[in-house]
Amino acid sequence: MISIILTHFNKGLLLNRTIESLQPWDDIVHEIIVVDDHSTDPSWSQNSTYIVQTYPKIKIIQNTENKGPAVRLNQGGFAATGDYLFFMDSDDVLAPNRLQLFLTAMKNQSADLCYGKKVKTHDLNEIQKHTTATWESSTNALHYILKNNIMQMCVMCSKELFLKAGGCNEKIFIQDESLALNLGKYSQKIISTDLDCVFVILDEEETTRVRGENRLSRHLEQQHYDMFFTIDDFLQNYPNIDQENKTLLIKKAFSTYWKSIKNTPQQRFSDLLIYLASKVSPLKIWDKNHQHLIEYFEKLDHVRKIRT
Repeated sequence: MISIILTHFNKGLLLNRTIESLQPWDDIVHEIIVVDDHSTDPSWSQNSTYIVQTYPKIKIIQNTENKGPAVRLNQGGFAATGDYLFFMDSDDVLAPNRLQLFLTAMKNQSADLCYGKKVKTHDLNEIQKHTTATWESSTNALHYILKNNIMQMCVMCSKELFLKAGGCNEKIFIQDESLALNLGKYSQKIISTDLDCVFVILDEEETTRVRGENRLSRHLEQQHYDMFFTIDDFLQNYPNIDQENKTLLIKKAFSTYWKSIKNTPQQRFSDLLIYLASKVSPLKIWDKNHQHLIEYFEKLDHVRKIRT
C-alpha cells in the first residue's frame, strides 16, 4: 500500500538504521525503494546485497552516474507501485508507527498530502517519547506550505498526486523545496501534524564521522542556490498563481539572497537596501532586481549546477 522512497549516496550503515526504523515487516509497507546515486563507498556493494537478502521488500535501483537527490527521488517515485508514497532522507530515523498514523489520518480526512515534523535530537530515547498527534488541514495546500515553511523530507502523498505534480524540479540538486512546492500546487488537501516524526540524529560517533562529511544541509551555499532557483523556476512555471502566494515566494527569494550574500566580500550596502525594500514592496522590487539576483546566484562557484 505504501511505497517508501529513499535516495542514497554513501550513507554506509546509516541506511540500515533508517530501513529498520521504517518497520519494513509491517503489512502496510508495500515496498522500500532505495535509489542509489552511484555511491563510491567500497562497502556499498556488500551492504546492498545484505539489505536485499535481509529485507524482502527492498528494491534497489542502482545508477552509474551521480545526478543528485532531486533526480533520484523522481526516479524512485515514478518507479513506485504503491497507492501512497513516503519520502525520507536515508540517514534519518522514523519514529515507530508513524506510517500507520499518516495513512489512517490521510484516509480519515480525505487528504492527498501529509507532512510530519522533522527534528534534531542528541538523545535516541527521544524517539520513543512522542506519541500524541494533533492535526491541521487546509484545502489551499500551497499557501499552507508557504505560510508554515513546510519544506522537509517527512512527506507522504498519494501516487496520483505525485504523478500530477511531476515530482520535483530536476534542474535543482537538493530536492526538498521543489517537492513541497510542486505537491502543494496540485494537492486538494494537506494535513500536517506537530508530532515529532522524523529524527535527525546528532552527536552519534557514526553520524559525526560519516554523515557529517556527507550532509547536504551543511552546504549552505548550495542550499541558498537551490532555494532561489526553486522559487524562480516555480514562478516562471506558474505565472498565474494568486498574488498572496506569489508575494510569499518572492519574499522568501529575497530572504535567501540576503542570507547568501550578507557575510561575503560581495555584500554592499545596496544589497541591504534591496532586502529591506523587498519587505515593503516585494513585487515591485522583484521586477526591478530579478535579473540582478539571477546573475548573483549564477556566479556562485562552490555549488553543484545542473541547470539546463
